[in-house]
Amino acid sequence: MKKLALAILILSSAAVADEGPSFKVILRETISNRTFFAPMPMVDLESSNSFDGKYFKIVYAKGKDAISFNEKDEDTVLRAASTYYHLNEARKYWVEKLGSEAAKNLPKTTVRLNVMNQFDDLGHFANDNRSPQYNNALSVPAGETPEWVPDEHKDKWGNEIWFRPVKKILSTDLGPLPPNPVTLSLMAIKRPVINYIKNQMQQRLLEELFFRSFISTSIQQDVLKWAGTYAVFTIAMHESYRADYLFMNKYYFLDTAMVPEIAFHEYSHVVLSDSLAMTHSTPVVEGMADYFATVIADKRKVYAPVPGYSNSVAKDRQEKKKYAHWEESNRNAEGDFTLSVLWDVREALGAEYGDKVVYEARKYLKTETSDISHGLLSAILTACDVKCEMPRRDKYKLYDAFNWRGF
Repeated sequence: MKKLALAILILSSAAVADEGPSFKVILRETISNRTFFAPMPMVDLESSNSFDGKYFKIVYAKGKDAISFNEKDEDTVLRAASTYYHLNEARKYWVEKLGSEAAKNLPKTTVRLNVMNQFDDLGHFANDNRSPQYNNALSVPAGETPEWVPDEHKDKWGNEIWFRPVKKILSTDLGPLPPNPVTLSLMAIKRPVINYIKNQMQQRLLEELFFRSFISTSIQQDVLKWAGTYAVFTIAMHESYRADYLFMNKYYFLDTAMVPEIAFHEYSHVVLSDSLAMTHSTPVVEGMADYFATVIADKRKVYAPVPGYSNSVAKDRQEKKKYAHWEESNRNAEGDFTLSVLWDVREALGAEYGDKVVYEARKYLKTETSDISHGLLSAILTACDVKCEMPRRDKYKLYDAFNWRGF
């Protein structure tokens, strides 16, 4: 009994040793998307006085030293603690639940807060005066400066995650935005409406030629009616863009370090980078990271607004859109269509096999050229041959899911 008690004591001590001091971090409520603050332990620390751990080191901007626990700026400590905590939660999922060897073998990742520089693959940081960056996060691949770079500018770095500072900007300055829900609805029925009008006109022309005695209205009246229908629809389509302001805030701001799912998303990019380069933002690349961020968060909607820190639009894993070619555009990389398609895979195969299949699919994707309708679907079906419980049966389930989407 004494030996058993001693063994339990040793194991307990070992578990506690991995758990460092607790700091206030931002969290999501279990059921809703509301956020709150609570003290959480900093696990796997290698330092007794800073956010420097086995797997993550949190630094300020271009600095090299980890942020101190005694940092005077409370907001910096809050962001450091929150990112450190959520990144370790993300790693825990990849290692313990998905069994990713890539995640297990990743070297320590440097995490930068409030870094405004653009990334330069030849020199790590672009010049401070070159288009300072705000309101986003970035995963940076390991690299080093070329041999011809002067010694005073030489640098070498591992994988990094950058969280930009927050800044309020006018939404109209963001460039072209995706269509608002009213416009999207009209776009969805545009083709059926036009086809209906064409079919009606063709049928009416045949009736005029062969069954004129049975028609009570003139062809001129019917043509005018259909032309009016088309004109009304076209005007509604054109004017629907005026509703943009109803679906977006006047200002946009995003404190990426204070949105838990963004930490999950960026770390997923790092893990997936053995096949999908972190330097490209496409609907497929971003959708893959969105998928795993959603799994880790265990929420239907991710990236929801955080009062005082972010007014970003949430992505819905159960968005019920049909496929349209414009979803392939890189400007739609921030949309939730790819996420919802991948979630269809999870619902068709179940959580256990769905996650494995989506992860396996990365091996059959090409960073720059894989689109949704061919590259992603083909990769999923190939991955199913490797990871599905019963590939033949499960691929029929996937075909059904893809057909429903309009592929």
